[in-house]
Amino acid sequence: MGRHATNGKATRTPRAAEEFAQSQRHDLNNRLFFRLFQAANIYEAQATKQLNISAVQGAVLGALSRDIAQGMPFADLYTYLGVSRQNLDAVLKGLERAQYAERIENESDRRVKIVRLTPKGVEAWRDLRERTIEFFRQGTRGISAEQLSDCAETLTKIGRALKDVSLQ
Repeated sequence: MGRHATNGKATRTPRAAEEFAQSQRHDLNNRLFFRLFQAANIYEAQATKQLNISAVQGAVLGALSRDIAQGMPFADLYTYLGVSRQNLDAVLKGLERAQYAERIENESDRRVKIVRLTPKGVEAWRDLRERTIEFFRQGTRGISAEQLSDCAETLTKIGRALKDVSLQ
């Protein structure tokens, strides 16, 4: 089915070829997203084990380090990180308990909460940043700069496409 003979050889009909290509694409998509899932889980486990901080906590500290003096509005922070308000709130509560971050009212709009590193958080970030550089170096050993760049660009495209997914 889906094949016909030409000069004694079986060839795929255009419809069968299309279905075969779609099946291969489905398998590739499935493998890619499974590898992303695995890599994310390994990253989280190793970050916690080697850096003594969760990957998301490290990402929050890194984002806040971009402007230590001013910090970042809570809404901008969760948008930048691509996490939910609830997830960020839970992470921030942990960082606040560790005295690494604080939320303060915006002077011009009291409804806006600014998140910033505390002096203890700045010190923790400086230490974490140095160890993270080595962690990432080892994690990308054997991968060229071009491959890293292509991968980062591809993941950015996938992230953008995922935001537009609608199954309705």
